[in-house]
Amino acid sequence: MGLFDRMKRGKKGVDERGEALVVKAPASGTVVRMEDLPDPVFAGGMMGRAVGIRPECGEVFAPVDGTILAAMPHAFGLACEDGVEVIVHVGVDTVEMKGDGFDVKVKKGQTVKAGSALVAFDRDKVAKAGYDDTVIMAVSNSGDLEEQGRRVKVAEAENVEVGDTLITVAR
Repeated sequence: MGLFDRMKRGKKGVDERGEALVVKAPASGTVVRMEDLPDPVFAGGMMGRAVGIRPECGEVFAPVDGTILAAMPHAFGLACEDGVEVIVHVGVDTVEMKGDGFDVKVKKGQTVKAGSALVAFDRDKVAKAGYDDTVIMAVSNSGDLEEQGRRVKVAEAENVEVGDTLITVAR
């Protein structure tokens, strides 16, 4: 069961048509591999297959078309129609900032398209507060998807622009 399954009603199943889902880069910057992420929870795969981006600016966008399941200043959960669930987490321990320096652009329950603004954040405030601003993205139900025959693959890119393919979920 995926992280957000408990919060949803009438969840659609994983795509049975075998089509690939492209999960796009939510920010522009340098790619950080899962094992090198500065957050041990994500680096250890506890939140699913993950990848990070050391951002060039303080704007973060939706990586997929979907519904916002959770919208906090520093973290967002999205669900796609085919059952793929994605977490976008801005920074490490930035929850401690209690929203200071974050301007959330979406609400729980809202439907978004890939490329829609999720949040703008003040990178200087994050740095001055002593936190890392790496944008981390995870397919939170990647284990379930892989058990059902889906492949979750992170692109080999070193640098990405918003909208570049970063993860594919395919049969």
